[in-house]
Amino acid sequence: MSFDTERSINCDVLIIGGGGAGLRAAIAAASTGADVLMASKTRMGRASNTYLSKAIIASSGWGDPGDRGPVHGQDTIKGGRYINDPGMVARFTETIPRETRRLMEWGMKFNSAPDGSPAVMKIPGHTHARHLSGKNWKGSDLVFPLRQKAVEMGVRFQEKTFVTSLLVSDQKVIGATALTTQGEFLTLGAKTIVLATGGFGHLFLNTNNAPGITGDGHALALDAGVALQDMEFVQFYPTAMGRRGSRILLYERILVQDGVVLKNSRGQDILKKNKYPAEEITRDELAQVMMKEILANPGEAIFMDLEGLAPKTARELAMLIPAPYFKGTRTFPVVPTTHFCMGGVVVDAHCETSCQGLFAAGEVCAGAHGANRLGGNALAEVIAMGSLAGQAAGKRAGALDPVPGISEAARKEKTRLGKLFSRQGEGPADLIRELKETMWIHAGILRSGQSLEKALATLKKLEDTQARIEAPKDLIRFLEFRNLKTTGKALCRSALERTESRGSHFRTDFPEENDSHWRINLRVEKTGAGLALDRVPVPEIDG
Repeated sequence: MSFDTERSINCDVLIIGGGGAGLRAAIAAASTGADVLMASKTRMGRASNTYLSKAIIASSGWGDPGDRGPVHGQDTIKGGRYINDPGMVARFTETIPRETRRLMEWGMKFNSAPDGSPAVMKIPGHTHARHLSGKNWKGSDLVFPLRQKAVEMGVRFQEKTFVTSLLVSDQKVIGATALTTQGEFLTLGAKTIVLATGGFGHLFLNTNNAPGITGDGHALALDAGVALQDMEFVQFYPTAMGRRGSRILLYERILVQDGVVLKNSRGQDILKKNKYPAEEITRDELAQVMMKEILANPGEAIFMDLEGLAPKTARELAMLIPAPYFKGTRTFPVVPTTHFCMGGVVVDAHCETSCQGLFAAGEVCAGAHGANRLGGNALAEVIAMGSLAGQAAGKRAGALDPVPGISEAARKEKTRLGKLFSRQGEGPADLIRELKETMWIHAGILRSGQSLEKALATLKKLEDTQARIEAPKDLIRFLEFRNLKTTGKALCRSALERTESRGSHFRTDFPEENDSHWRINLRVEKTGAGLALDRVPVPEIDG
């Protein structure tokens, strides 16, 4: 099948992704005078994880005057079990207070204290109260002002567009190819590119991630010769509602309240049973405790019991508590769900990858969170690193001329995509479903060498399965499947290699953390023989 129409678009800086990191990067790049184009699978600013968030940002200095970036950084590295990139941690924790002020200037409204200053709260894992929240506890509190600022800066939007490949010449990025949902083939010429595609939450059956979070940036980077790191570390949020855990019930704010109990089907308080204080348990620990309860008793369910919650406290937390509570329902079933991916693209101090001109920011990157992410640090990193990446990409683009040869590279990609159409085989949706089920069961919260080998065997089988692709939308879903499969293989290989438990990575056959052998990072690169793993030391603080 051939594509009905095709078009070429040129720009200085191409941002791939339409969430918080992409929008902040676009604003920063535009501020350098660059012509900026954003390409997003969805409407710009919507259907991203930033949009679905509670707009909670960890930003030091708003509470205790003694709380500064280095203190925030120390908490972050401790929470990441000491395998974070210290330089990246320092950059985002020291940058976010300034970025928070900018957000206010651009129209973001935060919850206020009685004196009118931003209200500050404390989340487990942080030594200080340093968390600000959007006025409506919605990601739109953050995303909409960013989108409006990008419009004012002259950023161009290319929506409902799926990027199929990065075009690289002599280890330099020269552009990308893309496909719209209507079947139009696009050649996107760019001097520099910023990956801001988010994580790969839809690799697993249970997830609260926005639709389309399918590891696209991870796969694009691998194909461009860029290494991925820390792929074994995925954060599973412990308390979510819905059959597939699509709606987060914010345990950090609720479970610490008097009268709230997390219990199993037999009415046992599972925190007391496992000797964990509610105010100290981290997300990975709670998810593991819950999954062990579920697996130990067939048919087991976990419930958040709010029966003893004081009415006054309930009113104060009204935006976080499910609406049925106020109609008399006091107990809610909760399940763990895939929430955040710590692993991703390796970048340097300027957010640039090993492919010249290719930058990255946000959840697509490795380094900031190590083995586990603290609450509120996702948006802090998204905004801070998005700003730094966009600025670096814009400045670099200003010093470059367009690279010739993009038309020929795009033609080859168009031919490759055309050959994928077929009336035979399984539908992409069926392939994705089997992949997600396999990863949830065998490579999810609780893992072992045996289960990870089973996951890899299924991934190999799926790789050899013919797909039925009859329309452009089928092709996009199949390419998403391929991207998920690529990230799944990288995750399983890394998790199999790391024979210990650390942060969000829990091996039932190696349940202890082993600093003498494993206080390192694992990197994955694509070679002619497949994926290759390498052990690298945790970097020293740069600068």
